[in-house]
Amino acid sequence: MSRLTKLIPKSVIAAVIQWSRKIKYDPLEHKFAESTRYQREWLLNRVSLCRNTQYGRDHGFDDIRSVEDFRRHVPISTYKDFAPYITAVAAGQTDALIPPSDELVQFTITTGSTGTPKLNPVTKTWLREYQAGWDAWGIKLFADHPNHFARPILQMAGTWDMGRTPGGYQISMVSALLARRQSPLLRPYYAIPEAVNDISDPVARHYTALRLSIVENIGWIILMNPGSLIRLAEIGNEFRDSMIRDVTQGTLSSEFNIPAQTRDVLARSYLRADANCGRKLQSIVDRTGQLLPKDYWNQPVIACWLGGTAGFQSRYLTDYFGASPMRDMGLVSSEGRHTIPLEDSKPEGVPSIGAGFYEFLPLDEQGNASEHALEGHELTVGRDYRLLITNSAGYFRFDIGDTVRCCGFRGQAPLVEFRQKFDRVGDLEGEKLTEHQIVEGAHRAAQQVGVSLSLITGIPRRKSEEGQRYDFLVEISDLPQAETARLFLQQLDRELAGLNFLWRARRKEGVIGPPRLLRLPPGTWEAYMRAETQRRRTGDFQFKHPGLIQEDEG
Repeated sequence: MSRLTKLIPKSVIAAVIQWSRKIKYDPLEHKFAESTRYQREWLLNRVSLCRNTQYGRDHGFDDIRSVEDFRRHVPISTYKDFAPYITAVAAGQTDALIPPSDELVQFTITTGSTGTPKLNPVTKTWLREYQAGWDAWGIKLFADHPNHFARPILQMAGTWDMGRTPGGYQISMVSALLARRQSPLLRPYYAIPEAVNDISDPVARHYTALRLSIVENIGWIILMNPGSLIRLAEIGNEFRDSMIRDVTQGTLSSEFNIPAQTRDVLARSYLRADANCGRKLQSIVDRTGQLLPKDYWNQPVIACWLGGTAGFQSRYLTDYFGASPMRDMGLVSSEGRHTIPLEDSKPEGVPSIGAGFYEFLPLDEQGNASEHALEGHELTVGRDYRLLITNSAGYFRFDIGDTVRCCGFRGQAPLVEFRQKFDRVGDLEGEKLTEHQIVEGAHRAAQQVGVSLSLITGIPRRKSEEGQRYDFLVEISDLPQAETARLFLQQLDRELAGLNFLWRARRKEGVIGPPRLLRLPPGTWEAYMRAETQRRRTGDFQFKHPGLIQEDEG
């Protein structure tokens, strides 16, 4: 962290935060009462701007005057429907999707479960709206925790250089793009430089990030995946002797695979010997026998996923970080920042009202003739929906495959929580067992038998010689004792019966046989994550471990 930040009075920083709240967050809050009007105005303005794009001409945008017209002319679509237009844009034919009033900046990349790279256009308008959503979320977070002002921020991002399109446009991960456009007022407070994000080996990257930040009084940690936060803490503890030596001597251990160029950058500008901090860390190890963030940091505010299947691991963060306040990151994808959580410990958030038009398909009407899309104010609390987005990157009524739940309202704006990917459902005999139910049931079962569960994956086995059943995969380090593993599996079966009455019925009928537990060697999940992120060409920060995969995937 820059030494200049120590010269800025805390009162000045507080004043800047409060001023920023009035500029960047309060306008969003004022829209909650009339969010339906703002959403419709945004949509019709976007349709008007895009009427002369190829997509607009193909879908009769000249004839759209209302939301009803929009739904008649524009079908619900998936990525494959937009792929020909995006391919044209990537080759330089920007008017396939981008209106003349806007400008294509670059592309971000994401992948689905198949691992096929998918390009997402980034326009000036989309980027401005995307950043405004992050600003509103961040300023609200900072303003809600004034006691943490002027403390350093630990944030890690994805890869910047992921190639170029045939038309010569840069491709990167969206987190890397956002990091490069960070406010100059905040940049001096970041504990690690951008060069750390380019370290490909995840263990080396986590160790390096912790080596640079452990000497700071970290006040904020912004990292999407709670599993990555736990891994950060575990790596610091596993390599505590190297860490203490590096901090004391001002070095970076040679045992980690770090590019020479990155080492040179860090050695010149960031690595400093800190004997006092080294002694403090050693005293922690002497006293506790381990080196965990709860003992060397003072309860930093943690921003990560709290909802969805990935969010279940956040319940273990207190074991590593102490009683830190936690704020959900919201539903974020390469296509946009879709929700903005407003309170600590609650995964739900309001839609990004000024960054797109959001529609919702009731999940319990899927496949029915009466199925129809709803606007935000029409949702029912406790009901689940598929999310459709229209945004300034060229997507219209795009089904991104996410399931969300309505948890309440702020004015007309619904509070929605990400639950899981729509296709993560087991259906051997109509049981409709969801990924979310598997992960929730597993963590409940673990609590009942007195163990901490890291990750689990369920696989519906239709081709089993013993009949149809589910296999559940865990690492043996989570359940090392055979008797505990047996009790866990029994309890998991009971928990699933409580969460899903169809599972209970199918198990009672015997058409789905008793589940089987497979205990995998230690390190299996980390090796799987590395293989998947390499295959998909995405970083591990945003990797969501699958709680359910189909038999032909496993």
